[in-house]
Amino acid sequence: MRYWKGLMIAAAVDLAWIAGHPSPVGPRMEAASVVVDASRELDHLSEVGRVTDSLMANLQDNPDDVATMEALARVYADNGWWDAAINPLARALQLDPARRSLWVLLDRAVEKSGRDKITDAELVRRAAAFKESVEMLGHSC
Repeated sequence: MRYWKGLMIAAAVDLAWIAGHPSPVGPRMEAASVVVDASRELDHLSEVGRVTDSLMANLQDNPDDVATMEALARVYADNGWWDAAINPLARALQLDPARRSLWVLLDRAVEKSGRDKITDAELVRRAAAFKESVEMLGHSC
């Protein structure tokens, strides 16, 4: 997924730019620290991109794999991407509504994303969007 890799690089550059606040250590040490921090963040985001790419590829081969959808949602949640975590959870809950761990993670994602609640209609829409994104994997430019 080229989009995610580009997004990760842009996020790392933005992080380096935002982190450029004055420091008592001095400008040269600060710049080196920002570069190291940005490099670590870029490495982390690259690894996250590889993991999400792998999980999405697995879902393309096994579109009803609830465990993989939960793993993808956990990757998003672990990185603070709470809104993104809702889509795979919505689809997983369509397939396995009795799985308590999905409901717990969904409640947490909804809360952390800044929403008070999410409607059933919104969950259905997000599940459909996630299903479509899995089906379209590899078919975009």
